[in-house]
Amino acid sequence: MESNAAGDRMNSTQEPDARARIEAEFHDARINIEGEDRLGYAYASVADVYEFGTVPDECLDRTVLEIGCFRGDQALALRGFHGCYVGIDISPAAIEHCRQLCLPDGFEFKVDDANVLGSMADDAVDYAFGHGVLHHLDLPRFAPALARKLSGRGFARFVEPAQGNLLLRTFRKLTPHLRTPDEQPFDHAAIALLQRHFDVRISYQALVRPYAPMLCLNNKAVIRASRWIDDRLLRHRVFQDQAWLLQIELRKQGATPSA
Repeated sequence: MESNAAGDRMNSTQEPDARARIEAEFHDARINIEGEDRLGYAYASVADVYEFGTVPDECLDRTVLEIGCFRGDQALALRGFHGCYVGIDISPAAIEHCRQLCLPDGFEFKVDDANVLGSMADDAVDYAFGHGVLHHLDLPRFAPALARKLSGRGFARFVEPAQGNLLLRTFRKLTPHLRTPDEQPFDHAAIALLQRHFDVRISYQALVRPYAPMLCLNNKAVIRASRWIDDRLLRHRVFQDQAWLLQIELRKQGATPSA
C-alpha cells in the first residue's frame, strides 16, 4: 500500500465544517435513491468479510455504537439485542430514514460528526463498528475521539478499503462520482496513525476476490475457491499490499480483552 493517504488526510484542503457538509450532502442524495446499490455485484463475493463487524454475542447487552449507520441495515439485522444501540451518521436524511424504522426503545439514531463523536460520553462505548466509514474521516481527529469514548473493556471493528492493486486504483480514478473528494483508502501511514492511539490488529482480505467470482457470474463454487486461495496467499506480506479490503480491530492500548 502507498503511504501518502494519511498525509492527505492531515493536509486536506477542506476545512472540517466544509468537509462535513460535503459528506452530508453526498449521503443525503444517496439515501433517496430507491434500491441504490451501485457496486452490489462486486461486493457479492465478499459478504463474509463484512460479517467481521457483526455485534459479538458478548456485546448484546452492552452499549454499541455504529459509526455511519446510513439506512440502518445493521440495526435491522441485529437479533437478540437488549443493550443500548446508538447509530450515528453525518447525513440528516439517513438518520431520519433510520428513525422511521420504528425499532425498539433500546435503539437510537443521531446526527453526529464521527470525527468528534459528540453524542457519546467518554468511556461509554463497549463496542463500536462501521463498514467503509473510516476512510471518509479525518483520522487525526477521529482516532483520539474514539479512544476517549471506548470503555475499559471496549473495542471496535471496521472493514475498510485498502489502496490495493493497480486495477483498483485505476477504477477509483475513473469513477470519482462514486465517492466524496476527501475519502482515502487505507495505507500503511493510516494504520500507523491508528497505532498511536490503539492496539491494532489487521486482517487482509480479497485478493482473487472479487475478480474471479465476477468473471464467473458470482458462482458459489468460484467464490469458495477464491476465498480458499485468498486465505493462503494473504498470509504472505508480498500479497498483502495488493488486497482490496482490511478488517481492522482497535482496542485501547494496554487493555485486556474481556467477555
